Amino acid sequence: MPLSFKPVSGLRLRWSRLFQRAVIAAAISVAGTAALQAGDNQPNSLPPVLQSSKLRLEARLAAEQGDFLQAAVALEQAALVVGDRETAQKAGAGRQQLEAQGGAMADFQSLMTLIMEQTAPPAQWIMRGDETGTMTPYMQGVFVGAPALAGAMAMTFDNSRLSTAAELARTANSNSDVLETSALRLVSLPRLEAEIARLQKSGQPIPADAAALAGLTEVQFLFVFPDSGDVVIGGPAGAWAQDEKGRTVSTASGRPTLQLDDLVTLSRTFADNGRGFFMCTIDPKPQQVQAVQQYASRLQLSARNARQETQKLEELLGLQNVTVAGVPADSRVASVIVDADYQMKLIGIGRRDGADGMKSYFELAGRDERRGAAMDALRWWMTVGYDAIRVAPDRRAFEFTGRSVRCQSENQLVKVDGSREATGKADSANAEFARLFTEHLPQLAEKDVVFADLQNIFDLALASAMINTMDLDRQAGWQPAVFTTAGGFETQPVEVPRELMTAAASRVYRDGSIVVQVAGGIKVDLREVISNPQSFTTAPEVSSQARNASPVGQTGRWWWDAAVR
Repeated sequence: MPLSFKPVSGLRLRWSRLFQRAVIAAAISVAGTAALQAGDNQPNSLPPVLQSSKLRLEARLAAEQGDFLQAAVALEQAALVVGDRETAQKAGAGRQQLEAQGGAMADFQSLMTLIMEQTAPPAQWIMRGDETGTMTPYMQGVFVGAPALAGAMAMTFDNSRLSTAAELARTANSNSDVLETSALRLVSLPRLEAEIARLQKSGQPIPADAAALAGLTEVQFLFVFPDSGDVVIGGPAGAWAQDEKGRTVSTASGRPTLQLDDLVTLSRTFADNGRGFFMCTIDPKPQQVQAVQQYASRLQLSARNARQETQKLEELLGLQNVTVAGVPADSRVASVIVDADYQMKLIGIGRRDGADGMKSYFELAGRDERRGAAMDALRWWMTVGYDAIRVAPDRRAFEFTGRSVRCQSENQLVKVDGSREATGKADSANAEFARLFTEHLPQLAEKDVVFADLQNIFDLALASAMINTMDLDRQAGWQPAVFTTAGGFETQPVEVPRELMTAAASRVYRDGSIVVQVAGGIKVDLREVISNPQSFTTAPEVSSQARNASPVGQTGRWWWDAAVR
């Protein structure tokens, strides 16, 4: 939350908080918005039925843009216009709940259902194999996906290494030492699950190689082998050891290995009965925000007292709430995303170093950002950022490319009552911080295990989402059992903080301006990637990689190394 001051006069308050903008079908939204704007200039003389239809369209657009409260208001009005008291009562109840809780993490399910029922057609919601769409509740709004993936893959052919990878995956070498370094190690998820089931049945503990997924340090490939009933992930692997914090890291690169617990957690998240997303956010308590606003309105900041007043703001904000959704709050996934989110915010306010090339908001803020008079909110959050998913023509071999994590930013207006209004825009310094963070995050991950761990979790999340959404498990004839929510595998609980202390910093500039910034999430909804046609590029070369990753001849093994030719 940057507080920008000009000594004695010129108060500016920003609040840094995670918020998810809806992802919508652009053509539908632009056309609908244009129609509404055209209608706004005309007298309200429409018949009640048409007025109700217009209000329902407004509700639909509001929901797709993440403004769930406005959607509830519009639905309530639409129902009242035509005398539909039952719908009006339902929408009104949802509106009251959102108003009471500030729009943050309310129980959206009943209102979701109402919106889907009242705002046909459902075709623009994410499809899940039937005629109804799904909406994902996320913080103050709703994540609404673009049209489903079916038939939407871009068919762009090239001569890359994808087919070679497929061939390599079918030809295993003779290595049986899981600690040996491998450029492409393959793990069959059905076979791994069967091995875990066998161990549990016999009362044996989970061995280290299974817990560390055979030493894999990232997911580069995803293969489907219907002939052998395998769904396979592949990537570099090798020996591992425990670091000083008990994390399993590669002895060669220092990167953390993938974790069985994370795989199971995310498989359950993206299963048919899972939430289909996961997120975290670090939020101040409402009374704390009010206290800061009241204090800031009286504050006269100078270069002499900047540090002291910054500390006072930290004390006023105190402990902030940590919210985790989509995965168990005591899971390792939750621990990693909360830690990574907080560390990103510390980098943003200059309280810790990032990678070379990253800059704090202080370093990027120009005169306009420092002198603005409006109260607004600076938001940074991390989400999926894969450049493309390359796919073989038979759609049984996939390669993940590009950066897995992307930082995004937005400025929101903060009203007198503390509520926030989305603008869809970020000032230049805010946007530049997000761009530089995304660009240099791979370098940051090389020296900070938590961000490498975050990349691994995003890799496993994407693989899990694709397996479920694209029915890859069914293509292979695999029916997950132990890895499901009803299965017998129990992930180990991890202590995840429910509150984190506010972190703040200040900067005095040569022109006399003083900026105080306070660090408050992470959002992962892989349907945003999977439902985007531009995420997929067809590459025949992936097929050869699949042939080399084949488990043929690997009876009784759940992992093997591809032969390199």
